[in-house]
Amino acid sequence: MPNEREIEAKLPRGSRSEKDRPNLKGLLLPELERLVTDLGEPKFRAGQLASWMFGKAVTSFDEMTDLSKGFRTALQQKTAITGASLIRESRSHYSPTTKYLLGLEDGQPVEIVLIGGRERNTLCISSQVGCAIGCRFCASGLAGLSRNMTAAEIVDQVIQVRRLAPNRAITNVVIMGMGEPLANYNNVLRAVRILNAPWGLGIGARKITLSTSGIAPKIHQLAREDFQFELSVSLHAADDRTRSAIVPINRRYPLDVLMEACRAYIAATHRIITFEYVLLKGVNDRFEDANRLVTLLRPLKGKVNLIPYNPVEGLPYETPDEGRQAAFLQILHSGGITTTVRRERGRDIDAACGQLRLKEKSR
Repeated sequence: MPNEREIEAKLPRGSRSEKDRPNLKGLLLPELERLVTDLGEPKFRAGQLASWMFGKAVTSFDEMTDLSKGFRTALQQKTAITGASLIRESRSHYSPTTKYLLGLEDGQPVEIVLIGGRERNTLCISSQVGCAIGCRFCASGLAGLSRNMTAAEIVDQVIQVRRLAPNRAITNVVIMGMGEPLANYNNVLRAVRILNAPWGLGIGARKITLSTSGIAPKIHQLAREDFQFELSVSLHAADDRTRSAIVPINRRYPLDVLMEACRAYIAATHRIITFEYVLLKGVNDRFEDANRLVTLLRPLKGKVNLIPYNPVEGLPYETPDEGRQAAFLQILHSGGITTTVRRERGRDIDAACGQLRLKEKSR
């Protein structure tokens, strides 16, 4: 069981070139303004830079044609706008779901999934290369944690998919891919601000969801942030014994500690928390599990997102049959818990977190 210091370990943050030259995709507008004025340019050039990077998704300074050649040369010498490269793209035959495996500048692969719907396209992005949390049913942690992603790398995932799928407007972003976002807190919050900013990618705050496995101190910290994004907690069990067996972080932050942090978050933000619950056959799908979940969440007035398990090769878990799923859902509804069911998307393209990366590394 990794401790919090290990989860947030100061691992390599990116390639050597990015360390030497800041990637502009990870800078806030005031920082861009300071940079351009330090280079002898007027402050409004920062807005032009942001427009080229986030609006037009250019890949080189030479494409920024309304900037002088001297300024572009200085930018190229002192900064970077490098982005990820596409390794593999998999499209589902049964749903409008596409999974991308991207290569970061240092060669590390990360996954993102674009899930289509009638009224929206949701992009699920990663926050770390791998994961240290070790949820027993998830492929992301099977190879461990390699490093945190930089803010620029997190933002760039959205930029790359806008470029790769220009006809599918991204309406929602979920930071629920590889990694634990709250273990990379500063980079994730910086990235979220860039995703939301009108000078950035312009995605509404309430269209951005941050998902956590339950690092309670960081949830308390989130409650003090002046930001109205959505929070999702990966719960997966309503008793400590079951949750500790499948979500090891529960041993450090058991349910009473986690629920107290959630209550504090709700009180401070007046926002509803969504609790993710992956249904695992014979593990957490029993009637008593559903009743415990009602008892646990009713005081919080939280929503539940039921997720039938997407099997991972090499792991022993199975998906409950539809009858058991329906019975579990009915108990939650009868208990007054607002519940949705995430219908299966992308099983044929290994759309569950970490699967495609794991197969690529095995390849």
